[in-house]
Amino acid sequence: MLVVCGTLTLDTTERAGVVQADIPGGSALYAAAGASSRVRVRMLGTVGTDFPAEVMERLTSHGIDTTAVERLEGPTFRWHAVYDPAGGARETRLRDRGVAEGRLPPVPPPPHGRHALLLGSTHPDVQTYVLAGHPETALVGLDSMAHWWSSHAVSLHALLASIDVLFVDQEELRFATGTSEEALGVARLQAAGPEVVVLKRGAAGATLCRRGGAPRSVAAVSPQAVVDTTGAGDAFAGALLAALLCGDSDDTAMQVAAHRASQAIAGVGITGLL
Repeated sequence: MLVVCGTLTLDTTERAGVVQADIPGGSALYAAAGASSRVRVRMLGTVGTDFPAEVMERLTSHGIDTTAVERLEGPTFRWHAVYDPAGGARETRLRDRGVAEGRLPPVPPPPHGRHALLLGSTHPDVQTYVLAGHPETALVGLDSMAHWWSSHAVSLHALLASIDVLFVDQEELRFATGTSEEALGVARLQAAGPEVVVLKRGAAGATLCRRGGAPRSVAAVSPQAVVDTTGAGDAFAGALLAALLCGDSDDTAMQVAAHRASQAIAGVGITGLL
């Protein structure tokens, strides 16, 4: 089983004049959906009364355990972003955490047997709290965002000693290590704990760097039409960690993750993944 924590949101995105409003999203949702084709998934998080119940029902039908997602009176985390026409660069217009503001999610006892944990992008205090509730975990992954690395770098660095797989893009690498030189940045991160550092390159694919091994790269898989690029990185992270948990080689895991990321961008929200 893969346990996933992160944000659960209602997203509004704008791209090339097309507005998609109130789409269920968030790092936990995309990562769980990305991993669900390979392993059973337990999702942790907090939503408000406005989060669609039918989405939870659909996740359950795909083998995702949502019983640890709490529903509180009030609004769900709202996120609004405007993308460039290609769907790559974006500007965040709104980040209103709603009922999730200052909230630590319920953390049930860890599952029996071999399991992994993905600390998806959310406040580092939440990631630290969830990690503390999973002391015997075969594989721990950490994903974050540049705004967390710029504002909470100390907290994130404190987590690195307990992390096996770290996901960073170029901006996050610079905030985390003080350098944009990839080889040096990866070496600094691996010295702090993670055996594996995955460099996310968006439309250019990704590179996996395992301590002592040669870098392994994968190209992005392009669907016939790019509909919504939101959550592609989260789906990639969930799928990669699930594949590694299943014993796939690094090359195979990267290919699986790239395929799932392409499914994420082929539909609105998680429709392409499910």
